[in-house]
Amino acid sequence: MRKFFDFSDIRGEDLEKLIDLALDYKTGKVNDQPLLDKNIGLLFNVPSTRTRISFQTAIKQLGGEALTYSANELQLANKESMKDTATVMGKYLDGLVVRWYNMNDYGYGRNTLEEIALNSQLPVINALDDKDHPCQIMADVLTLKEKYGQQYKKKKVLFTWGYAERKKSPGCTHSMLTAASLLGMDLRIAHPEGYELDDQYLSFAKQAAQKSGANIEFSNNLDEAIEDVDVVYAKAWGSLSLPGYEEQQYKSEIRDQWLVNHERFARANQDAYFINPLPIIRGDEAIKEIIDGPRSLMYDTAENRLHVQKATLASMYSKDKNLQLV
Repeated sequence: MRKFFDFSDIRGEDLEKLIDLALDYKTGKVNDQPLLDKNIGLLFNVPSTRTRISFQTAIKQLGGEALTYSANELQLANKESMKDTATVMGKYLDGLVVRWYNMNDYGYGRNTLEEIALNSQLPVINALDDKDHPCQIMADVLTLKEKYGQQYKKKKVLFTWGYAERKKSPGCTHSMLTAASLLGMDLRIAHPEGYELDDQYLSFAKQAAQKSGANIEFSNNLDEAIEDVDVVYAKAWGSLSLPGYEEQQYKSEIRDQWLVNHERFARANQDAYFINPLPIIRGDEAIKEIIDGPRSLMYDTAENRLHVQKATLASMYSKDKNLQLV
């Protein structure tokens, strides 16, 4: 049984190879079909656009069949246990891509993924839970590598919290932190007080950065953090410590202080790029003119989701041991 939930069990050099493999798929250098005659299930309990469509397309292009299920379509809606559901899925399918979380119960999503992997005995890929979103971050890193080449590791990337009405997973933030620490990147994370990351990820990043030479910084002030950066990555995530009613009021009060607007974006380097993983509501994390502006890489990273999904699936199912990176 193989699983890919986060970057904690992958070496930095293998993560780099995985991103390079995605680029090879994008450029047509690799064009194999390791999923020929395989049926891969997509099990989601929350809505999805890019993740769902990119995995469906990737599976098809790799020779497989993508079968999509929502929790409401299955007997899970009638309180069948996840153990029974996963066990039966394991009898029918060749693998699962799972998107599962509930931000009112942090850890529930990851525990569910573990339960699915244990009982299905299938390869399982994390398509976003309450702790990580590795496939999105690999697409972001691939985009930076396309723009900067190997120099991307020397570019200052600011990953900043932004406002969103609904409570979102910190998965992108955790995955960016761990990926940057493994790859030796220069990363600055800015967030308001009360939006601190999981101690487990902070500890991992500190140790990994010592080995890779990564520079990881933190700030509680966006106006200061955005100075002289090369990339501004704006992404909302929910607090792991504030009660729901308190967080809703608090984030509304600080919303304008964390908006990427013209004045703040001008403090970044002149040719700085803007990234958001989508979906985004214009005026929440950033203003429309920046989101839709010429330096936005938003759609580039969305496109790269397809190629990253292909690399991830190929790595998991390839018979070539050199490509078994996850």
